[in-house]
Amino acid sequence: MERVDTAGIVGGGVLSGEHRPADWDRRIAERSEQLYRNRMVQRLLLLWAVPGNLLLIVLGVVALALWGIAVPAAVMFALAVASIGVAAKFVYRQHFRVRAVEAELRALEHGYREHLLDELGDGDLLAAHKRYRAQLPELVERYRGEARRDRWKDNALQTVVVGGSIVAAVVTATAVSVVDVRWVAAVLSLLVAVAAAFAGYAKYRDRAQALQQTADSLEREYEAVELRVGRYRRFDREREAYAEFADAVDALRAEQVRRLPSAAVDAPGQ
Repeated sequence: MERVDTAGIVGGGVLSGEHRPADWDRRIAERSEQLYRNRMVQRLLLLWAVPGNLLLIVLGVVALALWGIAVPAAVMFALAVASIGVAAKFVYRQHFRVRAVEAELRALEHGYREHLLDELGDGDLLAAHKRYRAQLPELVERYRGEARRDRWKDNALQTVVVGGSIVAAVVTATAVSVVDVRWVAAVLSLLVAVAAAFAGYAKYRDRAQALQQTADSLEREYEAVELRVGRYRRFDREREAYAEFADAVDALRAEQVRRLPSAAVDAPGQ
């Protein structure tokens, strides 16, 4: 069964499930599967809302160009408008369903992390470093969540640019013989230009890559210090290994600030 990465390191099994109460394990697995299914539905709805409705508009323009009468085109445009309204309603509802399941999953994972922190206790530097490690999955989850959102924004903008360019080309060709659609071509061309300019300015793809790389690096450090592999292989004492771990994590977060000044860089657990 495929598991979504929203659960981060904890839900992915890096923190062993055998140390997790059986009821928590079952509930986290159920919420992870529910979140995966809800996101699949959300993606299908988004495909309907954007490319599907653009296709209806193209069919309307083609009908206007082929038959030269407004009735078939008007039907297509009316269907497109109705489809956009219905799709927007379902996308809106599904968005909040996904958020509700995400909130439940985060609450379960937070409860498990609090249980770990209570076991670690306080009093010395090693315990502080271990608490820091136990809080790290929350930061990794946030980085990955931001990376997903930035990828979605970039994909949406690219869809508008590519799809809008195709539709604008068809409408422009039709406008040679049908004068009434020239304003449609102008509006579509403006929309494509604005979307392309915003995509270049926001750099969502670069942001997503930087956030994902940082999250993956933090996860590797999280695993390596416990297994004593990589840079931690040379340490015989647990205290020294965890001190190196804290330094490595801080260095990765500092690098994230340098590469992506606008990214969220709050401390884990905050």
